[in-house]
Amino acid sequence: MPAAGLPSLPSLVSAAALAGLGLAAMLDAPSSQGLESAWTGADPDYSRLDERDATLLQRRGVEDLLAAFTKGQLTRHYWGHFAPTLADLGLTADSSLGVRVENVEGVTRLWLTPRRGAEAYLAQVSFNGEQLERLHCRGTSGDEVEANAGQCPLGWTPMKQSAP
Repeated sequence: MPAAGLPSLPSLVSAAALAGLGLAAMLDAPSSQGLESAWTGADPDYSRLDERDATLLQRRGVEDLLAAFTKGQLTRHYWGHFAPTLADLGLTADSSLGVRVENVEGVTRLWLTPRRGAEAYLAQVSFNGEQLERLHCRGTSGDEVEANAGQCPLGWTPMKQSAP
C-alpha cells in the first residue's frame, strides 16, 4: 500500500505550485482595467478596429475589381476599342461603391468612390501609340480629381498590381 501513496505526492506538489503561481499573478497584476471591464460587463471600444477591418475588406474587394477592369479593358482594346461600361466587361460593382467609367482619346478610367470611408480608387488603361499602359491608384475622395494618362492624380499613391 505504500506504493499507492507515492503517485499522489507529485500531484499534490504540482497543485500547490500552480496555486502559488496563480495567487502571485493575482496579487501582482500590472493592470486590472481589462479585468474590471470584463467583471462589470462593460464593452470595450472596438469601433476603430471595426472601421479598420471594414476599410481593409473594402480595399481587397476594390483591388479585385480594379484588376478585373484592367484585364477586361486590355482584352477589349485588342479587339478594337475600350468597353464603355462595367457591364460590357461582364463586371458588377458592390452597391457600396460609386462607379464612374470614362473613355477619352485612347484612355479608359474606372473611378471607385466608396460610400463610407475617405479612400477613392482609380484604374487606368491607356494606349500611348505603341503599347498599352496600366495604372492603379489610391487617394482621398472628395474634390474633383484631375487624372493624367500614365500617372496618378496629384496626392494619390500608386497601388501594387499583379501581372495581367
